[in-house]
Amino acid sequence: MSDNRVRDYVLSPAELEEVWAKYGKPGEVAPGTKATKKRNSRRTQDHVEASEKTE
Repeated sequence: MSDNRVRDYVLSPAELEEVWAKYGKPGEVAPGTKATKKRNSRRTQDHVEASEKTE
C-alpha cells in the first residue's frame, strides 16, 4: 500500500530566506521579480466585456 501521510516541513527563518533567495517568494515570477498580473485577469476581463454587451 502507498503511504498517504502528510508531512510538514518547518524551516528556520534563515532556511526560509535561503529558499526565497533561490526560488523567490510566493507571488513572484522569479526571485525579486513581482508577478505582473493575475493569471486569470484576461478571462475575468473577457467576462466583464461580455456581460456589458448583454446589458
